[in-house]
Amino acid sequence: MTDDDRRLMIEIKAQARIAYESRPKVTNASIMAAALGKDFPHRSADEIHQKIKSVWRVRGMLCFGE
Repeated sequence: MTDDDRRLMIEIKAQARIAYESRPKVTNASIMAAALGKDFPHRSADEIHQKIKSVWRVRGMLCFGE
């Protein structure tokens, strides 16, 4: 895992913690992916979106937006 991979996952997990603490646990993953895409312009929005969905799923949270 590269430093960039770790940074992206740290940011996604931080957002997941915020979302988890402010239940109900539903997030618009498309909007979040677009926002994170500004900090990670070399990543595709789809890649970020998939990672968000994966982290949310592991934490038992829901996200929507395609």
